[in-house]
Amino acid sequence: MAVEDEMMMEEAMMGERPPMPSMEGANMPPMEGSNQDLLEGMPPEARGALMEPDEEIEIVLMSRIANMSQEELSLLDRAITPEVAQVLMKVLPELGEIIDKVQGEMEQPMPMEEPPMGALGGM
Repeated sequence: MAVEDEMMMEEAMMGERPPMPSMEGANMPPMEGSNQDLLEGMPPEARGALMEPDEEIEIVLMSRIANMSQEELSLLDRAITPEVAQVLMKVLPELGEIIDKVQGEMEQPMPMEEPPMGALGGM
């Protein structure tokens, strides 16, 4: 058993937990209110720029996807439904660019008939 597990079991038996460390000096701003509060002081142009795809992030995502096995890509295909893709593209607009590229490649005639794939299966 790991040392951390043993410590947690001992704490549970004793009923006491050590005090939480002070978060003073942490780099994250306090999480008060909604996410809109974070964008409140930002000019509209900057807000719009945040939602634009970034080519460098797209390259990193493509590299990571290219290193995935067919099994992992199949799992992603099953998990990323059209509804889920719409939400993911709000967080990662680069994903939309990648999906568009993959779908464009899939629409080109293939020499052999293959079963249809999901959003990332053509990678």
